[in-house]
Amino acid sequence: MINREYLEKRDINNEISELSTQEALAEAIENGLLVEVQQLIGQGKEAFVCWGIDKYQQQVAVKTYKLYRTTHRGIIHGTYRTSPYAVIAQFAKLEYYKNLDLHEARLPVPQPYNYAGFSYSMQLIGDEEGPAPLLSDLSKNFIDDPSDILEQCIDILSDMFKARYVHGDFSEHNLLWYEDQVYVIDFLQAKNFALKDAVRYGSPLIPLTRAYRILKKDLNSLLPFFKRLFRIEVDYNEVLNYVIGDIKEKIDKELELQVEVSS
Repeated sequence: MINREYLEKRDINNEISELSTQEALAEAIENGLLVEVQQLIGQGKEAFVCWGIDKYQQQVAVKTYKLYRTTHRGIIHGTYRTSPYAVIAQFAKLEYYKNLDLHEARLPVPQPYNYAGFSYSMQLIGDEEGPAPLLSDLSKNFIDDPSDILEQCIDILSDMFKARYVHGDFSEHNLLWYEDQVYVIDFLQAKNFALKDAVRYGSPLIPLTRAYRILKKDLNSLLPFFKRLFRIEVDYNEVLNYVIGDIKEKIDKELELQVEVSS
């Protein structure tokens, strides 16, 4: 449950205050997602991520949302006029289920464990010594075969697209490197898409051509990183066509319809 004392404290004078690190960790412990905190391992404008131990003695990562005025509000359909508190209470649940979808599709993502309040817990990608590094934290001297990492990243994008998902922020800042394997994290902005553009109002699915644009944005984030750090250049269109695979024909058809309608 959500910490009512904390909510009452924040509601004084109708002011919206950010969740402190201590409050975030207390929230996760109170909700049973953690029994022991190891350390804070990530902090952004929207969330904290901490490393700890759960009641099953598993190494876990717990993500707790703290942002109350957010550009992500539109992720949850119909929440533009909803209380910021109610919105962030949905964020952990939403990301948990997106993470679960991708895990069940056998994508290399952390296994999600549970959600409660403003937090959700997941498998820690790493070991008892700590979490795995992000690709952005690695130096080129640390990596023996960067082309293998790039191939893994492209295959992940392809497998996600086959599962009808696009990530939306697929960059070195959301990719972990552990035991010669790339893992993907951060799924709040990920989108599940339809295989057509005509989707009913209120559907959780986005149109196919919108997913296509998001995928192109993800490739434009990923490929320059490998070019900049490792001097690896690949043909953008070749990679794009590989990722979309058999869905290319459907995308081309929808794009043609858009041109016909606009002309």
